[in-house]
Amino acid sequence: MPWLALLLGLPLCGWLGWMAAMTSSQMGDYQRLREERAGIQAELEQTRLRDQQLEVDLMVAQQALADSQAAVAELEQQLFRLQQDLAQYQGALAPNAMAHGVRIQAFELQRTDIVGIFRYKVMVSRVGSESDTVQARLLLTLQGRQGDEEVSYPLEELTSSRTQYLPLNFRYFQVVPGNDDAELVLPLGFEPEQIELKVEHDGKIVLEQTLKWTETGVRS
Repeated sequence: MPWLALLLGLPLCGWLGWMAAMTSSQMGDYQRLREERAGIQAELEQTRLRDQQLEVDLMVAQQALADSQAAVAELEQQLFRLQQDLAQYQGALAPNAMAHGVRIQAFELQRTDIVGIFRYKVMVSRVGSESDTVQARLLLTLQGRQGDEEVSYPLEELTSSRTQYLPLNFRYFQVVPGNDDAELVLPLGFEPEQIELKVEHDGKIVLEQTLKWTETGVRS
């Protein structure tokens, strides 16, 4: 009977239609997931490329900074070499050039990024015969004000190592202290005004010089 076959076929057609709809929906979801996955992968690739570029930029910046620091260090060394040459000529032309002695040729004072802490260098030159070797002590004292009082601090109270003096042992020139990171740590509330430098040889003061507290550079 055709009408009976038709009745029996209706549920089958419905089920097949439902399966087709479900399959189509799943295919759509699958396609959407593939597209989302492709988008995520593309974003990840872009992020990876940006990270690589940032790493390259950072390496270039670090190299540029290192080159700049090296250039600054070289310029500082050249400056001191020029100062040393100048000291040699001045010593040779000075009226008392043949008299044994020493002179303070340069004093460098640089602020650090920490308040109250300064890096310093002193260049000492010889006056006299080229065959002479200077063996002495360089004493340093800061003078200034603390509140309403005039006070002074010797070197040993300004360094963490409690250094009492800077040893001198040279023929032509010497820059002290030898440590490039040597620092003066100012007491709290102390306002420096001048630096007193003394050179002691065999228990006698052979040179005494007072310099105004002046910062000659800035370094972090």
